Amino acid sequence: MDTSTNALLGIVFLLLSAAGTFLMFKLWGYPFDHEKLKSSAPPGLMLLHRLIGYAYGIIYIVFMSQMMPRLWSYQVEFPARTVMHLTLGMAIGVLLVVKISIVRWFKHLESTLVPFLGTVLFVCTFLLIGLSVPFALKERLLERGAKGGTAFSAENVERVKLLLPKAGLPDGAKPEELATVASLKQGREVLLSKCVQCHDLRTVLLKPRTPDNWVQTVARMAERSVFSPLSDEEQWRVATYLIAISPELQRGFREKKAMEREAAKAQQAVAAMATPENQIALKAFDVNLARRTFEETCTQCHSTKNVERKPPASVDEARALVARMVENGLDARQEELEHVVFYLAKTYVKM
Repeated sequence: MDTSTNALLGIVFLLLSAAGTFLMFKLWGYPFDHEKLKSSAPPGLMLLHRLIGYAYGIIYIVFMSQMMPRLWSYQVEFPARTVMHLTLGMAIGVLLVVKISIVRWFKHLESTLVPFLGTVLFVCTFLLIGLSVPFALKERLLERGAKGGTAFSAENVERVKLLLPKAGLPDGAKPEELATVASLKQGREVLLSKCVQCHDLRTVLLKPRTPDNWVQTVARMAERSVFSPLSDEEQWRVATYLIAISPELQRGFREKKAMEREAAKAQQAVAAMATPENQIALKAFDVNLARRTFEETCTQCHSTKNVERKPPASVDEARALVARMVENGLDARQEELEHVVFYLAKTYVKM
């Protein structure tokens, strides 16, 4: 089963979990006979909850049937995301076994433990899907490309065809055959069916590479694969597909770097506020303008009441507070940051 189908199935899995959990909350609102160990909830709702549970269990078995062989064939140490993914997957299995056992054989525990177990199952399911589905959707967006184009567009195919002769492919590879829509789609299937056995998609799509670097990387990874080896042709096709989506990877990488540069500038701006010149200049700011700047800037992420609960006791603490906000992602010009520091100092330190 390919990654896109698994992503769709994962969303259904999460929706079933949510539906089952909230229906469970409703069912447990009905009186429960502790002597007969039977709820007075409507039989129709009880049947619906049971059917949702069956569907959830079937999808879980489908996922586990794919995950367990990967555990056996994984060639490198698990990355942190994969470890978390596996842990949540196995935890869901344990919770399901315990919950089913209580419902079937230990009904005296049902009223106290089943609602708790159902809630924990929903939380684990949400985290599990949240760790995997977004990156599958990201790959789909990369394949579609920007501005309505796709990795399989005629323009992009021509670009790939020009790059392949300089990508360091062996003599047996034929660029004119690899740079076709059919070949690119086959390369995508290799990526989503075989490459993910040893890497999650985040690792593959983390940053762009040059064509020759993609070819070398795929060849190096293929040498490590023992249980599901890639043929030479599969290596060439998946490397070609990765070359095809590299412009989209590069675009995302540039945006990330731009954000990092802006954050660095903001940090420098905070550091500059500690100079004697800026300490004197703080006294010249307009209070009303500083207040508006504070409200417009700080409310991007939280309520201004957060500052009121624990206000700065000195100008240095005000600067430290603004510096911490910058580290947490605040994007503002140096002048705006200085206005915020001035407002904090004027309001709480009484300059």
